[in-house]
Amino acid sequence: MSAVTQNPRTDRLEEIDRGVTARSLLFGTVLVAVISVMSPWAILVVKGSQLTSNAIPIIAIFLLFLMTAVMQPLLRWLGDRGCFTRPELITIYVMMLVGSVVVTTGFAGTFLSVITGAVYYATPENEWNSLFVPYLSRWLSPDDTESIRLFYEGLPKGQVIPWDAWIRPLVTWISFILVFYWVLFCIGAILRGQWVENERLVFPLTRLPLSMVEEPEADASGRRSRVAKLFTNRVMWMGFAIPLLIHSWNSTGNYSDAFQKLALNGTWSLLPGLVNVPVRLNFPVLGLAYLMPLNVAFSVWFFFLIGVLQTLIFARLGIQIGSGDIWNSGGGAPSILHQAAGGMTVFVLFLLWTARGHIIGLWRQARGQQPVDGGEVISPRLAFAGLAVGYLFLLSWLTASGLSFYVALLLLTGALGAFIGLSRIVAEAGLPGCQTPMVPQAFITRGFGPEVLGLKNMTGLGLSTVWIGETAANMMNAVVHSLKLTTDEDGSGRYRWLPIAMAIAVVVGIAGSVWFTMEMAYTYGGINLHSWYYGGAPRWPFDYMKSVHGAPEPFLPRLGFTSIGAGVMALLLVLRHRFIWWPLHPIGFPIANTYTIVYYGWLSIFLAWLIKSVVLRYGGIAVYRSMQPFFLGLILGEFATACLWVFLDGIYGFEGNMIFNF
Repeated sequence: MSAVTQNPRTDRLEEIDRGVTARSLLFGTVLVAVISVMSPWAILVVKGSQLTSNAIPIIAIFLLFLMTAVMQPLLRWLGDRGCFTRPELITIYVMMLVGSVVVTTGFAGTFLSVITGAVYYATPENEWNSLFVPYLSRWLSPDDTESIRLFYEGLPKGQVIPWDAWIRPLVTWISFILVFYWVLFCIGAILRGQWVENERLVFPLTRLPLSMVEEPEADASGRRSRVAKLFTNRVMWMGFAIPLLIHSWNSTGNYSDAFQKLALNGTWSLLPGLVNVPVRLNFPVLGLAYLMPLNVAFSVWFFFLIGVLQTLIFARLGIQIGSGDIWNSGGGAPSILHQAAGGMTVFVLFLLWTARGHIIGLWRQARGQQPVDGGEVISPRLAFAGLAVGYLFLLSWLTASGLSFYVALLLLTGALGAFIGLSRIVAEAGLPGCQTPMVPQAFITRGFGPEVLGLKNMTGLGLSTVWIGETAANMMNAVVHSLKLTTDEDGSGRYRWLPIAMAIAVVVGIAGSVWFTMEMAYTYGGINLHSWYYGGAPRWPFDYMKSVHGAPEPFLPRLGFTSIGAGVMALLLVLRHRFIWWPLHPIGFPIANTYTIVYYGWLSIFLAWLIKSVVLRYGGIAVYRSMQPFFLGLILGEFATACLWVFLDGIYGFEGNMIFNF
């Protein structure tokens, strides 16, 4: 790249572009390849902590920690020439962040089993051979039943993986997922300016990696430290030590009875057999919740308590609207989740409405009606064109796969809306695992019913859990946080080669994780590796579709609660924008009773809110800032400890030690 000297702004842009260098691309690619193997190994073999299951992948943070706290100081000690610059470190982290999405829980973990589960688990009792198997296209699932059986049960000695049976479905699905990720990237590029520059969201999940990649400071004598300021802070190491010591004590208890485990989770029984409240002290959530706005933290645990109270009342009165739905029955009763889904729908529409000025401005730039400011990572014209072409491709793909046009349209539009809403909530709240209360499959299946949909559409909706099922780790989160990380403090800097770096990370992540998962499944037999990924995940969508087909339920009560939730969200939005003193933030309502908050987060969010409230009231902003490194240490300490024990347990052959899961 030649030097640009026309003006200070372009000089600055040229300097920022240097983050995507050849060595940062190479190093990032190698680390993504490592993650694509280590993450499925940790889950399928060690059955330990999920290294890539959330919006801030713990393996990415751990590897960045090793780079900035160990490798960088060593390079500086050797002469400072080989050190990575801050922009290069950000590029490497972004590649790991994006690459982690497609590994295990994000895509590869359930992809191979969901597209084969209907064939392998079909029995005369569940009738899948007559209900779903006839509608499985040879483009979407291997048509060789023996190859599918061996995938779950393992190859005999001397046989090789039957790749020929998999080539067609692999190409078909991966082409879809790559275009889907491209569409999400275009949406993120369009919304970046609104969320980062206009609304200035806090993005708590970026605080730790940005602190880790800071350039070392010089002391009073002018001597520069070899490590970032974060690693010289004793308060941070105090926070780091707490999860390290507690989880290491508990993990050592797996090897020796002399170490009695310290309980970090339990259950409060409010109505035995009907209403139980999970309790869990989650150190990373405690640390991240300390960084989120006070009213957001308050709203999350407040609406959680409202959900518990509502569940208790409904259980006492016997009020029910039917059974749970696919991918959204774990956090609360269907009545509560339908309310949250209505709230999420209104919230997404509100987000798009408030961003209309920014979007219209970009649209005018794309049409040449306004000069392009050159600040975005891709041009507005490419962003809108990429979104339109990608959307049409996805719609055509879904229709060609067997879905009716109206089903494909509702499914795709609903999925994009869900990911927009989730990414906005994560950007503002900083929750590592944030799930949508319901997915479009449930609304479509319940709303139209089996008589209207037919078995072909229901089969296609079951297969769609490949790309919109587990929503905690999704590409939209990775995109918006990557664009935030690569935005300069004054909003002027962009890594112009960032899309190439992200594309490389996605391709390497998919290739590595799919290859390793296939190797493990055919070597040991999928059913011998993990009960969920090869037992629960492939059966769940078709068990659900079978239950709906066999016993359809009225949709009107569900729609009623959805409408109530939409009305509550509309009221919350009006009150928040009309009254400055209003304490409840709307984003707490749609997520407070989802699985990750109910089982892993609400108590830690409450404790963080309480601590932060006391600190700000009696110590002020100075004390609050001085305590931030402690809470960053809680996050880093648990992530590092979880990764450390995955490796140790793998070496010594112990299974099931899951320190972190969100």
